[in-house]
Amino acid sequence: MAAALFSAVQFWLSNNPIAWLGAFLASATLVLYFVVFLAVGGSARTSPQLLTVQIITILGVALAAYGVFREYPFASSSALLPLAAALLGFLVLEWYVFVFSRYGRKKSQLIVLGQSLPELVFETLEGTRVTSQDFVGSKTALVFFRGNWCPLCMAQLRELRKRADRLAAASVQVKLVSNQNVEKSRELFRKLDLPEHFEILYDRDLQAAKKLSIEDIGGTPGGMQGYPPDTVMATVIALDAKGRVIFGDETDNYRVRPHPDKFIPVFEDQGVTGGLAA
Repeated sequence: MAAALFSAVQFWLSNNPIAWLGAFLASATLVLYFVVFLAVGGSARTSPQLLTVQIITILGVALAAYGVFREYPFASSSALLPLAAALLGFLVLEWYVFVFSRYGRKKSQLIVLGQSLPELVFETLEGTRVTSQDFVGSKTALVFFRGNWCPLCMAQLRELRKRADRLAAASVQVKLVSNQNVEKSRELFRKLDLPEHFEILYDRDLQAAKKLSIEDIGGTPGGMQGYPPDTVMATVIALDAKGRVIFGDETDNYRVRPHPDKFIPVFEDQGVTGGLAA
């Protein structure tokens, strides 16, 4: 963001606007993408590689290089600043796409098609203790989400809310699981106006997530006041009425979540229709 603002100012003040325009494109595209993404209501997923953003960023680097080297070597070393800013934007983008966005997770050994989950302990928002054994007898969708602060998680939950009637018709109980404090979850419950077959569960100290090996230690971004520093890796698990796993998604990219239309048919068909998501 600092590079983008600096490039925008230099675009107006410098005698090399082409180079600084390239620097701005390379350093601002990722920021502008997410501003627009959030402004239009967001989605529960982006493309894994953000190819459009990458293409614009690379074009920005190329434009900055053209603007710089058309004057080189007659220009001073400071004339290389636009290219440096552009390359900084490119490197940050690559780090974000290929490092920051990836959990680097290993598949849980406990989320296995056709097998039951181990006993997981949760709390209702009223403080009542419940376990995964209490889910037996009804089809259950377990959705582990990071918290109210995560726009992709909120988009994912809104997608589910929009399909509440379809889930009810398939007799599915939806359990939304987070380790954020109870008041935050109550706020979310009211905001989404959740129906009776939806419930938010509190995973105190990530006990259930740690048992499944889906915890994300230190995964909450800095500056998120009122939220625990540790969170969960986005995970969706579908259970049949006997408590057996019939669908599991353990995404390795927090920007990519399964669309509800991918796993709701598994409940409707009530059969094992596919393997765990890659």
